[in-house]
Amino acid sequence: MIASAPGKLVLWGEYAVLAGAPAAVMAVNRRATVQVKPAPAWQFTSAGLPTAGVYCGTGEFTGTPTAGTAEAVLRHFGYGALPQPAMRVHSATEDFFDNSVKLGLGSSAAICAATTAAFGHQLRHAVSLDDALAVHHRLQGGGSGLDVAASWHGGVIRFERTSDVVDVTATTLPDNLCWQVVFTGTPAVTAAHVSSFNAWRESEDNGVLEVLADASSALFSASRDLSAWRRYITALGDLDAAAGLNIFTQEHAQLATIAAAHGLVYKPCGAGGGDIGIAVGDEPAAVAAFTAAASAQNFVPLDLEIATDGVRLSDHQP
Repeated sequence: MIASAPGKLVLWGEYAVLAGAPAAVMAVNRRATVQVKPAPAWQFTSAGLPTAGVYCGTGEFTGTPTAGTAEAVLRHFGYGALPQPAMRVHSATEDFFDNSVKLGLGSSAAICAATTAAFGHQLRHAVSLDDALAVHHRLQGGGSGLDVAASWHGGVIRFERTSDVVDVTATTLPDNLCWQVVFTGTPAVTAAHVSSFNAWRESEDNGVLEVLADASSALFSASRDLSAWRRYITALGDLDAAAGLNIFTQEHAQLATIAAAHGLVYKPCGAGGGDIGIAVGDEPAAVAAFTAAASAQNFVPLDLEIATDGVRLSDHQP
């Protein structure tokens, strides 16, 4: 059995989603796969992660990164030890790297979703997004779960979380909206930024966050309006300055300048510190010119499309 799940891109709503505002998230056509099949003893291997294969003959969990997601899934299903019969579990995330550098397209969430689906099938457990979110929380200890939801459902989703209630609905982008995703060349660690945000939120006035939440909500009815994007980007910049999150790095500032020169708007995607950003406009020629100019300055435009499928199960390599 092979399960696969797509990566994700936060279009808007980063940080605002942690205040209960809706976020728009797009599944993208970089897929993580998890293969599960019978084996003489439990074995965990991976491609894309720099971890060695692990063999388990004792039935005990290993606690290693290679087996960590599988362990979280099995514990979620109520297993205190590795069940029998034994299985070989192989995960692959090469799609989420560029020359061994992580792109920031949600590989952990994609592996979480795919592993939950794969074990659910093999162990005859009915699974849903709620299961994948619970596994992700067990692994990460926090976060909204918007990346897991995008990997699970595919397409473009409107994600909203109030307390423990998650609402996910399918949405679309305007047909005339053109976009290009760019990798800055610098990977980021999401957990560190979210931790800094939580500390700021507990100690400071959150007025700028409320403005960002309003701007995020407004974009759902105005995503073809570049001025609405600019209002959101300004609000995100104000949050960045207030909370010291380093969302708008020097690289993102350079890309924003390039985008403005071609009549586009540009924003970082996700928690900040590097990773990826997106340029948006309504003229294909302008986006093409931006892509060429960004590449000329050694940034990495990514050839991405919307992944219409979320989690997939098959008995053949996807």
